[in-house]
Amino acid sequence: GGAGGGGARGQPPRHHHHQQHHHPHQQQGSYPSSPPSSVGVGSAGGGRQPKRDVDPSLQLHLPSVASGADTRTSLMIRNIPNKYTQAMFLEELRSGGHSPHVDFFYLPIDFKNKCNRGYAFVNFTCPSRILPFHSQYSCKPWPRFNSDKVCDITYARIQGRSAMVKRFENSALMGKEEEYQPCVFRDGRREEWGK
Repeated sequence: GGAGGGGARGQPPRHHHHQQHHHPHQQQGSYPSSPPSSVGVGSAGGGRQPKRDVDPSLQLHLPSVASGADTRTSLMIRNIPNKYTQAMFLEELRSGGHSPHVDFFYLPIDFKNKCNRGYAFVNFTCPSRILPFHSQYSCKPWPRFNSDKVCDITYARIQGRSAMVKRFENSALMGKEEEYQPCVFRDGRREEWGK
């Protein structure tokens, strides 16, 4: 594979002296504070795309789930209104009949402002249980808070209850209150985190 390496020299010169003239959004101190709605997750210059591109391998293909060809069980749920709490979300899972089939749930909370970060992780005990959850939530507005956010569901990069637990077990969450911690369930009952 000699596919890389040689292209750096032959690029046309970049005209640096032009750059200071067109700065459509001057980010160095022009605003006292950036507008809260446009804060991305860790990407400083990503203001152009309203929606983050999702890795195609993480997209759900429902026929593959239904046929049993795709056996992944862990989902990432995005665009959650920031006022949702862990208790509210667990109540939604309960009222929708999903909670007996969930063995891991984590809604990351920002410790400073006590709001969620807009995404959550859920692991289902069986891949087929994703289908009713997906049909209830995917691409639909959230039932609470009259938010204009629409639920977006993809597969999580980390798959399975034990992998999820391992991912978060050594983090700073361990000493926090229960509402900040991931939830693990066995047979529909919540177990103490870290045990």
